[in-house]
Order: sequence, then C-alpha cells, then structure tokens
Amino acid sequence: MSKHNIVKATFALLDDNGDLIKDATKGLSTDGLYVADHQGEGFSQINVSAIEAAGTAGWGNGQIKRVSYGKSMPTLALTALDLDFRINQMIKGFTKNTNTGAWVRQLPKPHVAMIAESQSLDGDISIYECFNNVEFVEEASNNSTDTNSEAAYSTALNGNVLTPLKPNIFLAANGVQQPYMVAKSNDTGFDLDKLYAEVFGGYTKSAGSTTGNK
Repeated sequence: MSKHNIVKATFALLDDNGDLIKDATKGLSTDGLYVADHQGEGFSQINVSAIEAAGTAGWGNGQIKRVSYGKSMPTLALTALDLDFRINQMIKGFTKNTNTGAWVRQLPKPHVAMIAESQSLDGDISIYECFNNVEFVEEASNNSTDTNSEAAYSTALNGNVLTPLKPNIFLAANGVQQPYMVAKSNDTGFDLDKLYAEVFGGYTKSAGSTTGNK
C-alpha cells in the first residue's frame, strides 16, 4: 500500500543478549526507549534499502526452472532535522572521555533497535518498519558559515541491519529468521505491545516512566 509522512522514529540500546538496556546513563532512558519527537527534533528522511534483491534465474532445458534468492541485507539512511546530541552519540557508539567530557568513537558498535512509523495516505493507518540490531555510523560532519541565510547541517546517519540478537524473534511463518519486519496497525492479529516487546528486547509499558518518549 502507499504511505507517506514520518510519524516518529523510536530507538533503544540492547545488550549482547538482546535484552533492553533500561538505564538513564547506560541506555537511552530509564525505560530504555527514546522517541525522537521533541521540540525542534525529528527525522526528514528514513530510507530502507536492500530489503530484497532480484533473484537469479536457474535455467534448464531452455526454460527458467527456478529462481534463487540471496539473503536480505537491509541498510538504513536517516536524515534528522535535529537529534538530541547525547542520543546521537550513544546510538553511534561514542563514549565520554573522562578527562574532557568529549565523546569519542568506540568499538564494537552498540546494538540499536529501531521502529520507524509512517502512515497511510488517509492518515488512519500506521505502518511500522522494524529492526532489532542496527549499527549506525555518521560518516561526515559538514560546516558552513552563516551569511544573510543560516547555513544549517542536518545529521545524516547510515545503518547496517544485522541479524536479530535472539533466535526466536523476527521469524517468518516457516520459522526462518529475517532482519526486517513491517506491520500495519489494522492488520489481522496486529498487537503493538507485542511488536514493541519483540523489537525492543522485552520492553513493557510501565506507569510513570521517565522515558525520552513524547
């Protein structure tokens, strides 16, 4: 179906076991999630590529007898109107230097889970594109001088989507695990709470949380 508009992007950090990091210092918030939708903050582009590739035909007896397909290897390209500075550093895997307080790149990259929400053309249906294990990079930092017009730089993040961290999530009907899920809010059997729990390492709603959500 056709879709439009970015409603919101939600992020979380997961540990090596695929469990949500619920900590205001080690994670993105006390309940683990961060919704990039605060004052002046949001995404202008969230593009997903290489979800699938064209198959390779197998010929026999002058006919196409089968088509073989490679693995799904999605990549993400995100452009932020603005993104909280600390959140941006943490999802890239930068850590604070104890001497200066500056942020410095550290490997290995963290496991970032993400849901990108868009909507149907009439706005009544939400579309959720889901990723459990993404490694993000910010390849460049561009700066220009202001003149009689403001020269603003939008944060550009690229992500490689890896295999989900737990073996029992992101499963197709045949039990084969995939790196990408997409859901529609009015689909039969859709459950947003279960979707969040699967993508975000067991996330559950809690009353009175101090999340970065909005």
